[in-house]
Amino acid sequence: MMRPNRPCGTAASGRLRMANVRARLTGAPFQHHFGILLALVFVAGTACAAPAPSNILLITIDTLRADHLGCYGSRLGASPSLDRFADTALVFEDCICNEPLTGPSFAAMMTSLPPRLTGATRNGLPVAPGIPTVAELLRTAGWHTFCVQSTWTLKAKLSGLDRGFAVYDQNFHHRRWGVVSPERPANEVTDAALRLLQDCPADKPFFGWIHYIDPHAPYQMHRRYDPWGRTRDSLTARDWARARYASEVAFMDHELGRLLEALPQNITVVFTADHGESLFEHNYLGHGRRIYHDNLKVPLVLRAPGIAPGRTTAPAQGIDIAPTLLGLAGVAAAPDMCGYDLLRHPPAADRPRFVETYGGAVPRVPGLRRILAGAGPSHRGVIIDGWKLILPASGRAELYRLPDDPREESNRAGSETERVAGLSDAIAAWTRKHRQVAPSADTALDNEDVAALRSLGYGR
Repeated sequence: MMRPNRPCGTAASGRLRMANVRARLTGAPFQHHFGILLALVFVAGTACAAPAPSNILLITIDTLRADHLGCYGSRLGASPSLDRFADTALVFEDCICNEPLTGPSFAAMMTSLPPRLTGATRNGLPVAPGIPTVAELLRTAGWHTFCVQSTWTLKAKLSGLDRGFAVYDQNFHHRRWGVVSPERPANEVTDAALRLLQDCPADKPFFGWIHYIDPHAPYQMHRRYDPWGRTRDSLTARDWARARYASEVAFMDHELGRLLEALPQNITVVFTADHGESLFEHNYLGHGRRIYHDNLKVPLVLRAPGIAPGRTTAPAQGIDIAPTLLGLAGVAAAPDMCGYDLLRHPPAADRPRFVETYGGAVPRVPGLRRILAGAGPSHRGVIIDGWKLILPASGRAELYRLPDDPREESNRAGSETERVAGLSDAIAAWTRKHRQVAPSADTALDNEDVAALRSLGYGR
């Protein structure tokens, strides 16, 4: 396992007012208690002398395709809040996840290890003990840490991602009409985030993680947020699903706007998603079982003091989030972290990015989950220099030239046999170097866990 630079070893609800939050945050300390100064380098190559690390907020959206945001070329008008934010930030145009499933993807983000090295290759399998997370490293360095969760998949016992958070707010598991709620809507997420921001201690910097679930299936139509603006009767079943997905994005964007408006400019904000979503591309609806770019490509937008707004084509990946956050905080990364600090050590254009998926099913039987955890991936892939190879566990290889074929419709494996062989060798070498880790524990799923995961499209 190798590191890139060294060997691996609008207004808040209730009593909370945005003016109060803004005043509270502006008064919070922005200097790390060790007094470490961080020199940030703009990805395009322009050096920027940055002030001491600011408070950091990581905002993530579940199942968000980059191409549904205006800052990534969408004309739907579903994301005005995020688009305004992107105008003030550094936009990464080429970011992909490590695995298109929520638990494994966030495990990669928080540990800077591919899912096969965390033991969390499927939803319901937690990060193995002993692997340091961003939150643990920051809390040890003296930061206040908090998280607002919105999906059952990221419950503490199912993901292991609560480690290091002083507050891990997953308090949305109430029943509605006798049925457990597997997710928390965006308005409630923003309200909870604003409350926790108000409660941050004044004597230390903070790191917060706020996660929104809304674009995840089952999609709902929010009548006030309807970018398509067409009646259901006028749409095919496929387009009706796409319209509902766009409505979820628009609703989430509005509620996220309330949070963004409450933040002062000098807070560092990193925005991204765990994975995308196939909306009937390649005859598939959903995520987790394919590694086409509609599942892999995610937005990544970063605003920080000292970083000039702009755009970069640097090839980014989920495992880069942890070292980038730690670099922004002036805290050393763990020795075994595999990703890049995208600001101080941006990757070269020819960086190979490896991806896998193990499928989204979460069997209830603990022993069966352990067996599946030890099973290999259903699909493996690599992207380098605009070429993408997909190797399914069974079936033929697929090779695409992404700059010319972004929808991955023209398989060139038959005419590019030498390239397929070379990329296949690269995948094989990477797989040998990163031996799959079995989970050290098998969390039992209760009836509510099973019902909630199945309602989200996971489970058997």
